[in-house]
Amino acid sequence: MAYSVEALHEGLGFGKQVIGLRREDIDVEAVRAELRDYWIRDGLVVFRGSEVTPAFQIELSRVFGELEIHPIRELRSAEHDELITLVSDKQKEGLFAVDGVESVAFLPWHSDLIFVDRINHGGLLTAQRISSWGGETGFIDQVQAYELLPDDLKAEIEGLEVVYQLCINPGGSRYGTKSTVRTIITSDFEKSVGPRLDSDFPPVVHPLVFIQPDTGRKVLNLSPFGALHILGRDDEAGHALLRRLVDHLTACPSYFHRWQPSEMLLWDNWRMAHCVTGAAPDEVRVMQRTTIMGDYGLGRRLDARQAA
Repeated sequence: MAYSVEALHEGLGFGKQVIGLRREDIDVEAVRAELRDYWIRDGLVVFRGSEVTPAFQIELSRVFGELEIHPIRELRSAEHDELITLVSDKQKEGLFAVDGVESVAFLPWHSDLIFVDRINHGGLLTAQRISSWGGETGFIDQVQAYELLPDDLKAEIEGLEVVYQLCINPGGSRYGTKSTVRTIITSDFEKSVGPRLDSDFPPVVHPLVFIQPDTGRKVLNLSPFGALHILGRDDEAGHALLRRLVDHLTACPSYFHRWQPSEMLLWDNWRMAHCVTGAAPDEVRVMQRTTIMGDYGLGRRLDARQAA
């Protein structure tokens, strides 16, 4: 086994990088167990120096669990059902002005599929085509974020839940971003999903805090993008509390990945919030991702009366 493992970044407090992993390495159960442990303990694993193909991406993803088909059919890859293809092309995926800068790819801090009741356990992401600037993928560890909360706030949020719903416009979520986001070209995705948003993606609720099953550590379980309000506290005080939590989360230590060829990036979606920075508007950025099956069992759907 020729691969090596290092800290992702000195002093960051989360993340590992695995350098030179080969396809044959993951046939060894000891390697598979080691990789799974990094995923759970460190939350984020960057694979560098590997020969990246869709087949290897899918096989490596299966080290961490069964794969699921993404619920939004417009995102699925035509060649591999296990992959979704994320294309940042202003003619198809929209064009935005983010704080006055024209950009594609921009996506605020969020947890994947927070808008459904069963949250997948993670994803493995690759870059098929990168842009000349921007398009970085950022991560915040919500285990660390919980540890950094003041004790009075930990006590206040224990047992609280947040209502979420799919948001298809990066500037359309109350808590998604403090940036000013203006739509210049509406995406095909928004045009397709928008009319069936309420029927296909009704509101759901998830706890603000839960315990990581494998380690017993508490997680601040907050996705700013898509958050509507704290359940039962859709009032000024409730929104002030949620804003305070979002401000805390986004001020926590973060890692922004500047994509290079032959890299794969794995994260634990039950604990890592992530985002994408705006990218060059006249270029096409193409990413592919698997979705690792799982459910922490704490989300549920709400009807319109309960969500109010």
